[in-house]
Parts: sequence; structure tokens; C-alpha cells
Amino acid sequence: TLAQHEEAIRGIHGYLQGVPINEEMNALRFRMGMVEEENASLSGNIKTMETIDTITCRQEKRARMELKQQLTSVQESQLQDQEKFRKLQEFVTSQLGRHS
Repeated sequence: TLAQHEEAIRGIHGYLQGVPINEEMNALRFRMGMVEEENASLSGNIKTMETIDTITCRQEKRARMELKQQLTSVQESQLQDQEKFRKLQEFVTSQLGRHS
């Protein structure tokens, strides 16, 4: 009868709205929790990588500055050596000129 069909439809409708939807909601909440944890973990990894990158950049900058200072020091030393050699050449030339 019509009343039985309506009752059956209400029962099916209640079933469809009840347990499976609650189970699906729980499953979705669980997956959402897992995704949030993974997101937090990835965010932590990104921050760690950014920190490592920052430290690496600082170390590279410091190393470049040290290399520039060393190069400048070597160049200055080379100029001093050239000047000393020039003076030595002049001295030897002047001494040879005297003894000739």
C-alpha cells in the first residue's frame, strides 16, 4: 500500500542519511586530520630547508669575503715583492756601473 511504500522510503532515506553518511564523515575527518598532519610536517620541512639555505648563503658570503681579503693580501704582497725586486735590480745595475 501507499503507507507501506512511504514507510519504506522513509526507512531507506533514514538509512541513507544515517550510518553511511556518519561513517563517511568520520572517514573524511580522519583523512583531513592526516592531511593536516602531513601539511604541518611539510611546513616544518620547508622552514628547515629555508633555515639551511639562509645559513648556507651566509657561509658562502663569508667565504667570498675571506677569499677577496686573501686575494687582496696576495696582490699587495706581490706588488711589494715587485717593488723590492725593482730596487734590487737598480742597486745591482748601479753597482755594476761603478765597477766597470
